[in-house]
Amino acid sequence: MNEQDIDKAYVSPYDKFLAKFDHEHPLSESQLKEIKTYQRINALRDGTTKPADADDLWEAF
Repeated sequence: MNEQDIDKAYVSPYDKFLAKFDHEHPLSESQLKEIKTYQRINALRDGTTKPADADDLWEAF
C-alpha cells in the first residue's frame, strides 16, 4: 500500500461503539414517530399518479 492511499476498510473505535450501541438498544419513541412521519411523506411523494390531462397542456405549443 502506498503512503498516500487511504485505508477504506478502516472502522474507527467510535463507529464500532455506535454500531454496537444501535444494535443493542431499541429505537426510541421519537425515532419511531419520525420514521413513521417520513414513511408517509415518501409514500405521498412516490405514490403519485400522472393526471390524464397533463399531456394536453403542451399540445397547443
